[in-house]
Amino acid sequence: MYHQHRWTLEKLKARLALITPLAYIEKSPLPPFYYHELPGPSSKPDLEPDLSSWTIVHPNSYWGNWQTNFQLYTTFRIPEGWDFQKPIAIQLPLGGIEGDFSHPEALAYVDGVPYAACDRHHKEILLRPAWHDNHDHTLILHGWTGLGYTASGDPKMKLQMGVPQLVQIHSETREFCALARVTLSTIENLTEDNPAKSMLLNVINDAFSRLDTSHPLETKFYESVIPAYEILNAGIQKSGIPMDVIIHASGHAHIDVAWLWTLGQTRRKAERTFHNVIRYMEQFPKYHFSQSQPQLYQFIEEDQPQLFEQIQNLVTEGRWEPMGGMWVEADCNISGAESLARQFLLGRTYFKEKFGENADTPVLWLPDVFGYAWALPQLIEQAGLKYFMTIKIGWNQYNRIPYDTFLWQGIDGTQILTHFSTVKELDSNYASTYNSMANPQEALGTWNNFQQKELHNDLLMAYGFGDGGGGPTLEMLENLEIIDHFPALPQVQHSSVKKFFETIEPVQSSKMLPVWNGELYLEYHRGTFTSQALMKKNNRKSEFLIHDVEFLASLASTLDKHYQYPRDEINTAWKTICLHQFHDILPGSSIGEVYSESNQAFQALTASLKKIQQNALDIIKDYYSGDILLINPTPFQRTDLVLISDLNEVGFTREGKNLPTQLTDKGILVDPGILWPYSVTPIEYTKTKQDQFPEIMKNASKNFKMDNNLIHLEFNQDGDVISIFDKEEGREILPSHAVANQFQIFEDRPLTYDAWDIDIYYDDKMDFAEAAESITWIEFGPLRQTIEIKRKIAESIYTQRISITKDSKQIDFDTTIDWQERYKLLKVAFPVDILAPVATYEIQWGNVQRNTHRNTSWDWARFETCAHKWVDLSEGNYGVSLLNDCKYGHDIHNNVMRLSLLRGPTVPDPLADLGTHQFKYSLLPHSNSWDERTQAAAYALNDPIIVYMGSQNLKVQSGTSEKSKFKQSLFSVSNPNVVIETIKRAEDGDGLIIRLFESQRKRCLVVLKSFIPIHSAVEINLLEENQEPCTLVDHEIHLSIKPYEIKTLRIHLG
Repeated sequence: MYHQHRWTLEKLKARLALITPLAYIEKSPLPPFYYHELPGPSSKPDLEPDLSSWTIVHPNSYWGNWQTNFQLYTTFRIPEGWDFQKPIAIQLPLGGIEGDFSHPEALAYVDGVPYAACDRHHKEILLRPAWHDNHDHTLILHGWTGLGYTASGDPKMKLQMGVPQLVQIHSETREFCALARVTLSTIENLTEDNPAKSMLLNVINDAFSRLDTSHPLETKFYESVIPAYEILNAGIQKSGIPMDVIIHASGHAHIDVAWLWTLGQTRRKAERTFHNVIRYMEQFPKYHFSQSQPQLYQFIEEDQPQLFEQIQNLVTEGRWEPMGGMWVEADCNISGAESLARQFLLGRTYFKEKFGENADTPVLWLPDVFGYAWALPQLIEQAGLKYFMTIKIGWNQYNRIPYDTFLWQGIDGTQILTHFSTVKELDSNYASTYNSMANPQEALGTWNNFQQKELHNDLLMAYGFGDGGGGPTLEMLENLEIIDHFPALPQVQHSSVKKFFETIEPVQSSKMLPVWNGELYLEYHRGTFTSQALMKKNNRKSEFLIHDVEFLASLASTLDKHYQYPRDEINTAWKTICLHQFHDILPGSSIGEVYSESNQAFQALTASLKKIQQNALDIIKDYYSGDILLINPTPFQRTDLVLISDLNEVGFTREGKNLPTQLTDKGILVDPGILWPYSVTPIEYTKTKQDQFPEIMKNASKNFKMDNNLIHLEFNQDGDVISIFDKEEGREILPSHAVANQFQIFEDRPLTYDAWDIDIYYDDKMDFAEAAESITWIEFGPLRQTIEIKRKIAESIYTQRISITKDSKQIDFDTTIDWQERYKLLKVAFPVDILAPVATYEIQWGNVQRNTHRNTSWDWARFETCAHKWVDLSEGNYGVSLLNDCKYGHDIHNNVMRLSLLRGPTVPDPLADLGTHQFKYSLLPHSNSWDERTQAAAYALNDPIIVYMGSQNLKVQSGTSEKSKFKQSLFSVSNPNVVIETIKRAEDGDGLIIRLFESQRKRCLVVLKSFIPIHSAVEINLLEENQEPCTLVDHEIHLSIKPYEIKTLRIHLG
């Protein structure tokens, strides 16, 4: 009560604010900076500039423009009379405004050598003692002005220079201020019933009473600091003991590889952050730093080789911890199956090559990713990792997972020790942060927020400014020097992520350790399944293209021993794909410039991969007779129709038999018959007159009904689908009075994060497309029927070509739309006459069932979820699958299946998704439940038959017996539930790598065979290590595979 009446705490906080600036015992302004604008972040600093055209920036003046790359130049000399034995620093208040990333960031070059960085949270650069002399030294700041008003929204905010100056540090004052700061923060955050609270308040009041703060604050103050410090330090030791809790504090800088800045800016952010880490390590010998994302290290290796060498040395010393597992902290919803595998392969291989065997910590570190696929535990284990850490699930809108430490059980049964860091996000109920300030409030919050105090008392704290980089600050490191043994606080100790997990690892034998069996769905950021549609399309298309290239290059290298498998080019392409799967690029939550650059990168990537593909096909053609080669690059048998463009007056034969054809407005449609998995099928030209093709409009129905032998489709005059009738089953698929393929548009104004979120109330306002402007028959032939419908929804015009083909129930919707909406969400809906409590969604390396009802808050939260190529709603004996070629957002509620097509967010990209989009989705009714038919159709929709035209000289090549034998699958399996996902050459060149998985939750024995006898085979992990022999019978591999198990094989063909 005494201190409350006396306002002691408030008084002491004011006294601390008064004396903190006195840590600078001497000050001397720097000469004015010279300013020069640079074209971009890749521009190197001019170390010997001609200043004649540069702008002088005086203290307290406005300078530069926001989002501008710059160079500042000045000189400094330590003033005469300063004590060269005491610490001297440069203070650089370059300006900026409140708010994240709205301030300049720069790397300081002293005498032409990169040294340390300054930003909003790092304004002081400690100088080396060697510069404490009477000589002039150059200071160059190479940097970026920051986001400024583009983040704050206030265009009036300008960049104003402070007063850059040399400062001499009074170490005793700084140490007293740090101890007082920690003490006051502890007092503020302890409960009233904690005896340490009053004891600490008494002692710090005594210490401040000993300080001489009479005006002016000069010599007497400095003489009083040491006695005051001794009083405070001694009193703290008598005020209680630390809690029996250990918090493992590891310095960290979460660097978004792109977000509100481009990839080029990220390269600079990484080098600025890492230089500061090394500078602080020189000051604080116990300081340990942990950094993920090999991509960032590669940036440093390329841009700052000397800095990279220093990092290598610190890794050897054990002070710098490479970790994370993946090439980047990738999105785990949208990234494809093989992409996730390659994230691990690229990431762990890089760390091994650059830092040594087992130098990286075996943890998948994904603190900020927007949900975690159920296949991850198996991938983690097969990549040689043991642990998983995140904080993001704590951001859930509805439900809190009741554990912070648990075994996460994956889709195949693999269990991984998982920890949700509990460093409490300020102003949040229970959300955590990876940007800890390493202060008493967060130390206490970390323990209080932990839900399983009976399980273990070791916790993890990643501290340092992140997102835009920066890392730990001087204040954080000062705090850690104090709170490792402070009364009533957890013991916050310099440590590593590896040491933390090794410490808690024994809990795996405890009965109290729970198991979470299922996906880790984030109840937030659901809009990221749809935002920036072109980015997602580029990702999907590139994943399939590189899959095909690896298969064809593997086939070429198998057929022709002189063919050089382009491993380096393919790995470079994989790095580009994996880079753009970073969790703010692929989800669509970055600025527009990021997507302009990514589109250019994917165009270059496509050209490079197409060249590799063509080179491989040029080799393969010599081993097959025929004019045209049809390549099935998928793991399923197919009977697709093939479109051969640029030809008209020809027909085709296969093995001497005429093939059915149909003339279209885009070329000749051919029915080639069965195409085997991973196979090459030659066909030949025949001279055929034009009139042998059916006329496009011949016999076309006037009432817009489409029929084949399996399916009947009807439209109303508005262009809606009003009937889908399965002739084989005698079953109408649509409920009574329902319409399908219905475009629905919603007002989409989320509460907080525009590009990130779709909030549950989005369906408050729904509107529909206008009546069709036109309905036109495009094709009406024996192989395919197509109707074209043009309509408008809101301000956007779209055209659909709706097709059915012979012997298929699949209905294709090839869509082009000129999207002109803001704050809108576009979905397409298919109500179906199916009663099912769960729907099946394809995910990476398997599929997951999710409820179609909303019985619980967990169900309500999943109002928008992610799937890859298909979703399915089935009864016991019938179902409907919805396929797509580049979309991810879905919702299936009761009996309505919906696919999210486009959004119109404006932040952070005001022009997001405006313009023309082309995509295709398909409805596939089927008997019984979904099976390999749905999977095969989804793969076929995404990976069309490759047509190799050869010389196009209309001459049938003379076949040979040597050529004719190569007509079977390079690899195939005996069981349709087992999918060969990947065929590639081994990283070390030793054999072929086959990656396959079980896809239907069916344990089985499977036989893998090739048209070339298999000489040997071993089972390996994702890193292509740890070989176990496979069983070979008659040159075929016999495997036992569990539900959803992934197997990777190294195979030598004889």
